[in-house]
Amino acid sequence: MKRILLWVPVLAYMGLIFIASSVPGNELPGRFWDKAVHFLVYAGLGVLFLVPLAKARFSLVDRRTAALAVLLATVHGAFDELHQSLTPNRTPDVRDLFADALGATAGVLCVLLLRAAVKRLRLFEWREGR
Repeated sequence: MKRILLWVPVLAYMGLIFIASSVPGNELPGRFWDKAVHFLVYAGLGVLFLVPLAKARFSLVDRRTAALAVLLATVHGAFDELHQSLTPNRTPDVRDLFADALGATAGVLCVLLLRAAVKRLRLFEWREGR
């Protein structure tokens, strides 16, 4: 049961993306660079996918779980672009999908780098006898 609950934040976040993609193009708020939004949103999604994939254990984040998280976030981005094709005044864009994949990759890489830094720090502390 606990493992299923780990997917709730991912599914909720995906639901928010779906809702945002349902807004007709002429009703989008403000002026912003669309690719940056895609990058940031999918960086978050990539990181969220790591939680259930690594069973909520930082130590289980590895290349395999990272690659799977990026893949799942990117696939969701592809479906999101498909969904946008059905939304008034919105169009699917392969550049948006590229920004999604790049964002997911960046978010996951940040977690991998953080994990490596924490591991190195712990090793340093152990060698110093702390």
